[in-house]
Amino acid sequence: MLSRNNIRIKVLQTLYAQSVKEDNTAVAERNYLKAVQESYRLYLLSVHYITQIAFFSRKDYEIKSNKFVPTEMDKKASRKLYENPVVAAIRENEAFQKLIKKEGILQMVDQDTVRRLFKKFTAEEYYEGYREMENTPIREHQYALVRLYMCMREDEVFMEQMTDYFPTWPDDESLIYGAIKRSLRSLPDDKEFFLSQKPNPEFVEDLGKELLYLVLRKEEHLTELIAGRLNNWQEDRVAVIDMTLMKMGLCEFLYFPTIPTKVTINEYVNLAKTYSTDKSKRFINGILDRLMQELQKEGRINKEGRGLLDQ
Repeated sequence: MLSRNNIRIKVLQTLYAQSVKEDNTAVAERNYLKAVQESYRLYLLSVHYITQIAFFSRKDYEIKSNKFVPTEMDKKASRKLYENPVVAAIRENEAFQKLIKKEGILQMVDQDTVRRLFKKFTAEEYYEGYREMENTPIREHQYALVRLYMCMREDEVFMEQMTDYFPTWPDDESLIYGAIKRSLRSLPDDKEFFLSQKPNPEFVEDLGKELLYLVLRKEEHLTELIAGRLNNWQEDRVAVIDMTLMKMGLCEFLYFPTIPTKVTINEYVNLAKTYSTDKSKRFINGILDRLMQELQKEGRINKEGRGLLDQ
C-alpha cells in the first residue's frame, strides 16, 4: 500500500518531530514504525466504515417497511447495499473481522456519522439508478462502493473524525483511496484482499528504516557536506524541514545504490512543494543538484545498474 514516496513522508515527519523533541534513535524508529502501522489502520477503518454504512441500509429498510402508513420515499427503501456481494464478502471474512477487532477499529465508528453518510449517499442520483438496476453485474456492485467512499471523503465531519483519530490522515488520504479501490475491485473473490494492502516490508525496512537510521547516525557528516554548498547562507538560517529534506536526499545519493540520483532530486523537490515553500523547492533543487554533480566527480556516488547516475 505504501509507495517509496509515502515512506519518505513518514521518515520526514519522524525526523522533523525528532528535531523538536530530541528523542534518541530507538524512539525515532518506534515512532516511524508506528506511523507506518497507523496508515494501515486507517485503511482498515475506511473499509469497516463502508460495511457499516451498508449494514445500516438493512436497518433503514426494516424500519421503513414496517410503517403502517409508509410514504413514497419509505417505499423506496432497499437492502441492496447490505446485500451487495462485495460487502457480504467483507462481512463474512473471519480473518478480516478478527483483525479489525484486534486493531481496535470497531470502537472508532460513530453511528451518527454512519447514519448521515448513508442518507447522503442514498440521496445521490447515482444511488437511485443502482438501486433500481436488475441483474446487477459485479463490477457495478464494486463501483457502487467506490462511489460510496467518494461520498464519505466529501463529508467534512467524517474527514474531521478521521483526522482526530489519525493526525496524518491528510497525508494518507489519497493513498487510502487507492488502496480502497484496489480492494473493492478484487472482491468478492479475494479472501486476502486486506493482506495485499499491508505496507511493503522492503520499503518499510530497506528504505524507510534504513534512511531514518542513516540520517540520524550520520547527521554531522551530512550537515558538513550540505553546509559547504550553502554559499552565502548560514546553516542555522536554513529551515529545519529544508535541511531535513536535503539530508535525506544526500543519504539516498550516498547509501542507496538502486535509487537513481535524478529520481531522488525530483522526489525531494516535490516533497518541498508540499511541506515547505515555493522558494524552498528551488533552493533544495539547487543544493541537491550541486551535491550530486560534485560527489559524482569525486567518485562517491555508486549506483547499481547501467545509467542510474543520469536517471
